[in-house]
Amino acid sequence: MVNWFRDKNPVTGNHRISLKSGFLSKWTNKLKNINKNKRKKQQPITPIPYRRTTSTTTATTPSSIVSTRGHFSLLTGKLIFLHNASDCDYYQMSKLSRNYYLDGDELVMYIHGVWVDQYSAKEQIDRTNLSLIANGYHNPIMGFSWDSNTSFNPIGWGIAKSIASQNGLKLAKFISDFKTVYQDVNIRIIAHSLGAKVIESALIALDKNNKRTQNRHIPYYIGSIHLMGAAINDISTSKNTAFGIAIENTVNRFYNLYNPEDNALKRAYVNTENQNPLGLYGIRKGEPSPANYAERNVKFEIPPLKRASGLYQSFCDKAVYGWGDNHCGYIGFREPYPFNRFLKDDGAINVIVDDWRREYDI
Repeated sequence: MVNWFRDKNPVTGNHRISLKSGFLSKWTNKLKNINKNKRKKQQPITPIPYRRTTSTTTATTPSSIVSTRGHFSLLTGKLIFLHNASDCDYYQMSKLSRNYYLDGDELVMYIHGVWVDQYSAKEQIDRTNLSLIANGYHNPIMGFSWDSNTSFNPIGWGIAKSIASQNGLKLAKFISDFKTVYQDVNIRIIAHSLGAKVIESALIALDKNNKRTQNRHIPYYIGSIHLMGAAINDISTSKNTAFGIAIENTVNRFYNLYNPEDNALKRAYVNTENQNPLGLYGIRKGEPSPANYAERNVKFEIPPLKRASGLYQSFCDKAVYGWGDNHCGYIGFREPYPFNRFLKDDGAINVIVDDWRREYDI
C-alpha cells in the first residue's frame, strides 16, 4: 500500500499569503470559542505532586530539528554503515550554542509517530508550533525526526517499532548533551503515536545511566512529557516496569492523553498487536501507576474533521465519523491550502498548555 505521506506536500512549501488583521482576529476568536466549547466536555484531572520550575517567555522562533533520518534501513530496521547507536544530526546548530537559551527558559520537543516521512515530520512540528502559539505559548520548539516511513503494512509496522526503540538511545544522548550545556533549561516533550516507543526507550536509557554513574543531580531531568494516542502496550507505564521506574526517576510530571475513539488505534493497532494500546483507554485497569503519572480522556478535544495536515491522509481520514476519530488530529487541524498557515482547531494542545500552566499554580 502506498504511504499517503509521499505525495508532494504544499504545506511545507514557501507559500506566503497576506491577510488583513480583521480576518486574523476573526480566526483567533473562532478558535477560542471552539476551545471553550470543548472544555465543557473535558474530564477534570487530579493534581499530582510537582517540583516547581521557573520559566521566561521568549520570542517566537522558527522550529529546529534533531534528525536521525537515514540512520536505519527501512527494509531491515538495522543501523546503516557510518552511523552508531547514539549519533544525531542537528539542524540550526546555533540553537545548541551556550548563548541561545537563558536560565529558566523552556524547550519543547515534538516526536512524531509511525509512517511519517521527513516532509510530513516538518509539517507536524510546524503544526504543533501553531497550536502552541494559538494557546499563548511562544517558547522554542524542536522536532525529533526519525525513520518511521517504513512499508505501510504489518511487516513495516514491526520494523518501525524496532527503529523507534533504537532511536531512544539517540534521543537520550541528545537530552544528555543539551542538559550538559543548559542545566537550567526546562525540557518538555510531546510524543504522538509510536513516538511513545522512542520515549520509553529513551527514559530507560537515561535512568540506567543515572544509576550507573550514581548521579544524584540527574542532569537530564525532564520537566514534563505528554503522550498522545500512544501506540505502545497499555501496561508499559505500570509502576512495576522499567519504563514506569524511569518515569518516576527522570521526569517531573508524566501525562498520558488517551482517546477511546481513536480510529487508528481501535483498528490497525488492536488487529495487529491483539492487545489494547496505552493511547486507547489508558493504563490497563488494576495496574499501579508511577507517583508522577496522570492521564486524561481527550476524545472531545479531537473534532470529527478530516485532513488534519490540510491534505487527505488515508490512514487517518477513512473512518472519521464522530468526536475523537482522527488519529492525526491530536496536534491540531490546518485550514486547507492556500490558508494552511492557520488552524481551524488546535486538537489536544490546549490541554497540554493548560497542564503546563497548572503546574505553576500547584
